[in-house]
Amino acid sequence: MRFNRRGPKATILGTALALSVAVVPAGCAVGGQDGGVGTTPKGTAFSPLGSYLSARHAEAVGDTKAAAIFYRLALEENPDNINLLRRAYFFSSVEGDVSDAAPLAARLMLVDPGASIAPLVVSAELGRDGRFADVATMADKAGRQGLNSFLTPVLEAWAKAGTGDYEGAMTALDDLDENPGYLTLKSQHAALIAEVMGKDKEAEALFQSYLKSGDRPSLRGVQLAGGYLARHGRAAEARALAADYAARFPSSLLLADAVVGFGEGEDPPALEVTNAAEGMAELHYGTASLLAENDLQTATMFVRLALHLRPDFPLAQLLLGQLMAGQERYDEAIAAYRSVDHRESLKLAASLAEAETLGAAGRLDEAITLYSKIANERPDRLDALVELGDMLRREERFEEAEAVYTRAIERVGTPDGRHWALFFGRGVSNERTQRWPQAESDFLKALDLSPDQPFVLNYLGYSWVDKGINVERAKNLIERAVALRPKDGYIIDSLGWVHYRLGEYDEAVTTLERAIRETPDDPTINDHLGDAYWMVGRRLEARYQWERALGLSEEADLSASLQRKLETGLTPPTPMSPKTAGARKQAR
Repeated sequence: MRFNRRGPKATILGTALALSVAVVPAGCAVGGQDGGVGTTPKGTAFSPLGSYLSARHAEAVGDTKAAAIFYRLALEENPDNINLLRRAYFFSSVEGDVSDAAPLAARLMLVDPGASIAPLVVSAELGRDGRFADVATMADKAGRQGLNSFLTPVLEAWAKAGTGDYEGAMTALDDLDENPGYLTLKSQHAALIAEVMGKDKEAEALFQSYLKSGDRPSLRGVQLAGGYLARHGRAAEARALAADYAARFPSSLLLADAVVGFGEGEDPPALEVTNAAEGMAELHYGTASLLAENDLQTATMFVRLALHLRPDFPLAQLLLGQLMAGQERYDEAIAAYRSVDHRESLKLAASLAEAETLGAAGRLDEAITLYSKIANERPDRLDALVELGDMLRREERFEEAEAVYTRAIERVGTPDGRHWALFFGRGVSNERTQRWPQAESDFLKALDLSPDQPFVLNYLGYSWVDKGINVERAKNLIERAVALRPKDGYIIDSLGWVHYRLGEYDEAVTTLERAIRETPDDPTINDHLGDAYWMVGRRLEARYQWERALGLSEEADLSASLQRKLETGLTPPTPMSPKTAGARKQAR
C-alpha cells in the first residue's frame, strides 16, 4: 500500500570544494590535480587542512571520487603521512586510477610491510605490463591474513604461470589446502592454469575435481568448466551442467551467454581465460562478486583491478555498473553498462540494468523508451515488461503500469507459480485507479498461483478491511502474512488496523505498538496507533502520535485528516463485524 521512492544522491564534491576553499589562509598557493581521478578547478586555492577535512567528509558520506581527489591533495602537502598515503592509494584504486595508485601503494609497502591490499594494487600494474616474475616475488613476501589468505596464493600461482613455471604455480596453490573452504577455488584456478599452459591431461583431472568439490558450480563455474568440456568433445556434459544451474536459477539472465557453444553442432566456446593477466583478473572479479553485497567500496576496488588487467572483461564491466548504481553514481553505471561486450544475453542483462538505472536517476522517458525497445526485440522474454510495469507502478503511473502488466500476462499464455507478481502488480495498479473488481480478481489469481505470498495476503486483506468487506477473511489473510513476515511493520500495521475496524481496540493498541517498534517513522502507522490510543482513552498519547505522523507525512490528504483530529479529536467509528461486513458486501 505504501511505496518507497528514492532519487539520485547529489555528489558532495561541490560541498567539499567549498569547505576546502573556506579554510584557506589569504595568499595560499593555487593548485590543481595533475592527472588521476579528476582535476580541481583552475584558480581554486587549497590548504592542507582544507584538503584533509574535505577528504574526511567525502569519505564519511561515501563520495569516493571526492575522497580520492582530496586525499591526493593533502598527501602532496604532507607526503610522509602514512594515514594519508594509505587512503590516497586506496581511494584512487576505487576510482579506477590504478596506474597512479600503484606508486603510492609501493611507497606504503616500504613504510608498512604488513599492508595487505597495497601489494594487490602494485601487482595489478605489474601484471598488466607482463612483469610476472616481479608479481611472483611480491606475492611470495605478502601476508596471508584475511582476504589475502586466498588471494595471495592464487595471485602467486598465476604469476608463476606467467613465467612458464607450471610446477611452481601448482605448489603456490597448495597453500590453500589449510582451509577446506578454499578447495573449490583451488581446483578452479588450478584447472584454468593447466588449460592456459596446455596441460590437457592435468586440466581434465582438475576440472573434474572442481566439479566434484562439493559445491555445485556457480554460473561462472558452469561457463568455465562447461567450456572446457565442450572444447574437448563433451558438449552433452556441458549441457547437463547448464541444465542443473537452470533448474536452480530459472530466471538467470546470463545463463544463455554462459552456454554459448554447448549445443549440438555449435562451434565450441573460445577460452575465457587465455593468459596470466586474465587469470589474475578472474581472481579479482570473483573477489569483487564475493564482497559486492556487504562492502561496496572494496568490491569496487577489486573490480577496478580486474578491469585494469583485462579492460574488455564483460562480466566485470557489468558488475562495475551494478556497483556504481548501488552508490547512486548513475551516469557512471550507465557508461559501464554501455561498455559491456554485446553478446546477445549480456546485451540483454546490460540493457535491462541500464534501463533500471535510468529510472533510478529520474530519467523516466529514456527508461521507458529503452524498456520498450528491449520488450519489442525480445518477444520471448518478460523481463523488460515486468521491470517497466514495476517502475511505472512505483512512480504512481498506474494506468500505464496496468497496460504493461496486461501485455506481459498476455505474453505468458498459461501462468504458473512464477507469475504471481504480474497479477499482483496489475492488481495494485487496478486498485489505485479505482477498479476494484479487476483488482480483487488479480489478487485472488496471484494467491491461486502462489498461496503464501505475504505481500499479496497483506494487500488484499488490508483492501478488504479498508472497504469494510470480508473482514474476518481479511483478518485470516493478514495473520498468515504476519506469520510469514513477523518483523514487517507494514504487515503488522495491517493486522492492527483489522483489530481496530472490528472494535478490538486493546488488541489494536498492542499490535500497532509492535508495528511502530519495527517501523517507527511511517506516518500511517503512527496515525493508526494514535486512533487506537484515542479509542482506549489514552488521549494525550493519541495526540502525540498524530503530531508525529503529521511531521512525517508528505501526503496532503493524510496531513489534512491529522490536522482535523488534532483540532477536534476523533469521532468514534462504528466497529465492523462479520455480519455488517457481509451486508455491506451484498449491497455493493
